[in-house]
Amino acid sequence: MSHWNYRVIRKHHPEPDSVTYHVHEVYYREDGGIDGWTQESVAPMGETAEELREDIRYFLHAFRRPILEVQETDEGSTLVFDDTDNAINDGHYFELMDRASVALDYIYQFLGSHPLMRKDKTLKDLYEKAEESLAELYQRAGQLEFDRNSS
Repeated sequence: MSHWNYRVIRKHHPEPDSVTYHVHEVYYREDGGIDGWTQESVAPMGETAEELREDIRYFLHAFRRPILEVQETDEGSTLVFDDTDNAINDGHYFELMDRASVALDYIYQFLGSHPLMRKDKTLKDLYEKAEESLAELYQRAGQLEFDRNSS
């Protein structure tokens, strides 16, 4: 059975020389290859506020996947992975460390200090795993920056 999801698509405009990014529905074949996509970009919508919130969540998931780019060929348009946004700059390491630190603080404020965490061992254990993973992410990003600057 084929499926679809939201994806970010980069479009180059020759006149004026510019680039824009849009969210489209992308449809896949059984083998996972791209079968097609919506001609026009799509906007989040729902029949209730809750449905709209859920659709926006799916839109945000599009940023977890590689950005695609429309490429024109003799056979027509096709989507390819956009490799232009993959460059790592000097600020990315600290930025990731900062975000991990903010996430640690956030989950402590809203989860770690919740009364159920003190009462239910299973919930507390799960919370601690999440907290440890974020702390490890922070440390690993710092180690990568240190290693990069030491070479």
